[in-house]
Amino acid sequence: MNLLEGHGLRKYYHRRGYQIQAVDGVDISMKEHEALGLVGESGSGKSTLMRLLLLLERPSAGDLYFRGGKLNSGGAQRWSHFRREVQAVFQDAAASLNPRLSVGRIVAEPLLNFGPELGSHRIDERVAAALERVGLQRDDRRRYPHEFSGGQQRRIALARALVADPPLILCDEITSGLDLSVQAKLLNLFRDLQEESRAGFLFISHDLGAMRYLCSRVAVIYAGKIVEELPVSSLEQPLHPYTQALLAAEAQLFAPSEMYLLEGEPPDPAAYPAGCRFHPRCPIRMKRCTEESPRLTTVKVGHRAACFIAH
Repeated sequence: MNLLEGHGLRKYYHRRGYQIQAVDGVDISMKEHEALGLVGESGSGKSTLMRLLLLLERPSAGDLYFRGGKLNSGGAQRWSHFRREVQAVFQDAAASLNPRLSVGRIVAEPLLNFGPELGSHRIDERVAAALERVGLQRDDRRRYPHEFSGGQQRRIALARALVADPPLILCDEITSGLDLSVQAKLLNLFRDLQEESRAGFLFISHDLGAMRYLCSRVAVIYAGKIVEELPVSSLEQPLHPYTQALLAAEAQLFAPSEMYLLEGEPPDPAAYPAGCRFHPRCPIRMKRCTEESPRLTTVKVGHRAACFIAH
């Protein structure tokens, strides 16, 4: 049984007479203790999909399952259990931390909401342990978010996610906007946490290098659709031309000759082109690509692609 599953997830927004298709027919699944990366350009639908998986927004269509139980139609008890079991670290850590609360109160929030039977002394001990676990000091729980740097604020958000010992943590752009040295420290921290905790992680990023370091599997999203899903071990041999372009754009990667730098802009989510949504930017498109939308199908074990040429 998978830990988390989404089937046919869609999220449409209606704005002044037109419809924005932020997420359009995504199938996604995660196993226990797995580290999955979700990669794509800005505006591809990554963060919207994260909000759907957290039930912060209701999908326009599709179903979400957690350990086999359907969440869309679940009652208050099932939703409460899900919110304890699945935690998040958001891209804008400062905005996710209440400036009026001490760090200790912020980190304790999951325990106060879902484990009040622990008692104040036990909660305080778990908060202190969570802060130490992410590289902060026990006494930091008496300070306030504005007293910390951006990297430290993300560690506080991570401590809050870890304190209830959840089986799944969703992380949105955990290294964006940080100095390279701070990024490296955070990536090493997440790597250590994967080895010592029971949690699985979904990492959402535009950085394939970070996903290669942290994840065992990567899903690539473009214009609201998953276009390729493959093991990290196969990341240097992608089948979809969009994944090839993302790899070629990595400054540190020596790109094979068949890879290319991506030109043009992502399509307007209110007016996607007919056929494959990537075809206006694809250098190997054929006539069929402009008329039909390829489905995400299995090419080989553990590797799926939505591309006619890949098949």
